[in-house]
Amino acid sequence: MSIPGELARARRLAFASDEASARDLLLSLVPQVEEQDRDDLMLEVLAQLGEIYLARGAHDGVQSSIRRIEDCVAIYTEIGDDANARMICRYARRAQFLRVGLAAAQGDHDGAATGLATLDTRGADGDFADLADEHSYLLTYARVLCATALCDDDLHARSVPVWEQVRDAVDQPRGDGEFTDHLLVTAATAYGRFCVATGRLAEAEPWLRRAGARAQQKEWELATARTQLERAAACWSVGDHVSTEQLVSQAHPVITRYARAHDVARCWLYLGLTRMASGALEAADECFEQAEQQWRELGKPLPLHRILLQRSWIPIFCSRFGEAVELIAQARELLDSSPRSSWLQYAQLDNHLGTVWRADALADLGFDSSGDPDETLEETEARQAEGLGILRGEVGTPAYFRGLTKLEQAAELKIPAALAVDSVRYSITDADARSRWASRISAPILAGAFAVAWEWENTGLISELVEYHSARGTFNAEPQRSPVGEWGSAATAPVLLDAGEALAAAGPPAQGAGSLTRLGPLPPLQMQPDAAPIMSHYRALALARYGRDVTAAEPAWSTWP
Repeated sequence: MSIPGELARARRLAFASDEASARDLLLSLVPQVEEQDRDDLMLEVLAQLGEIYLARGAHDGVQSSIRRIEDCVAIYTEIGDDANARMICRYARRAQFLRVGLAAAQGDHDGAATGLATLDTRGADGDFADLADEHSYLLTYARVLCATALCDDDLHARSVPVWEQVRDAVDQPRGDGEFTDHLLVTAATAYGRFCVATGRLAEAEPWLRRAGARAQQKEWELATARTQLERAAACWSVGDHVSTEQLVSQAHPVITRYARAHDVARCWLYLGLTRMASGALEAADECFEQAEQQWRELGKPLPLHRILLQRSWIPIFCSRFGEAVELIAQARELLDSSPRSSWLQYAQLDNHLGTVWRADALADLGFDSSGDPDETLEETEARQAEGLGILRGEVGTPAYFRGLTKLEQAAELKIPAALAVDSVRYSITDADARSRWASRISAPILAGAFAVAWEWENTGLISELVEYHSARGTFNAEPQRSPVGEWGSAATAPVLLDAGEALAAAGPPAQGAGSLTRLGPLPPLQMQPDAAPIMSHYRALALARYGRDVTAAEPAWSTWP
């Protein structure tokens, strides 16, 4: 077969995710290309190798490909031969695409955005109509890489305008053939994953189905498995554990065979969650351990911190609270080391640490489902299956007072976190978006804060929490139960786009003309004339820990008639 034919075959192998064979084929062509002294063919070899290295995370290989392409292009540009203008235009774009992809993969999102704008403007370089489809492909593919990288760093809101461009390009494809098929499958799968993560499940389903159908048609095994994994994530978010298990079990062997570490880790995560949902704690922990190992090898701090929080539930169930605290401390170190960590992640981590204190306290109070540190995991599973969720401790005993002290410590962690997270809700102007934040983010943490105050038997604090939320108008006569329990949300934290800039800082109070709705921090609330404003201590902690000023600098409101 001719060299151009072999280059086309290498491209087909890469589209089918057989990068190892594609790389070997491309490298075997180098001596022949050098013998024929064809720089255009050598540039094509380098460009395809760069894309393969980018797909496999081999950043040094990508950088080497970029350098060699740009060195060759620079020589021909200096010569100024019009006969080579098309080649210069084409491979300058290919190198720029690799630069954008590399910047995105390394977390340099500003650099990737700048490079993406440069690639976009290069669509006007020269009068080469035959390169228009290739440029459109490169531009849309680069946008997919940029948007995906933003989501990997929990910057979903920043990715929205990029996804809109991707969606428009996929809906209006230029040309047909394998490039169009590859772009559709890649973009639709990535966008479907974004929709699942942000709660847009109705929108995710058709994109994932579309990508899966096209991948099956092309017999792209790995691409098909990836759509199954994203559909499994959607099933988990609505509490469909059976479908989650089925889809992940289908996808996992394929993804493992193709050695995609990040997706392998996600498979292990969902397998662990389904086993945990059925009470199989030992099997769940083994799955979580596999996921942790994969993310450690990748050096991904954000997913690694979440899997550590998820794994900490196993020792919590077994009453090995010291082990749980150690895992949470490791998760905190990972947040500290990540330039992409946010105050919200720290608030959720503190809330989870408060859950450990609460579980420890309930064990002292005789909670019948608490494990025994000396039990095996099988014995703990049996205990929880038989537990009625009642307290059997005696009031006034040393264990009783130890439990109350631990509940106080839990309140010190959970209530400031709840106030900080709730502050985002009342900074969102859109009513529907505010409701979604309340139900998916605020409500679970607020429920834990109320539970701790109740179990602590602190009637004064309960009254203050009720008063605070009455002033916010947050109670619902028919609360909806989350399909996934608190234990199942640590590693699959929901992402809401509608909070906008409210995540960055609390907005100023806003009130429409004639409106009874006040958006923004409340003034201090005073329940009794001779008492201090309610929850002043916890509000101060929310400001100190998370930078969330949940109290407006205004005269106190009196909450009595």
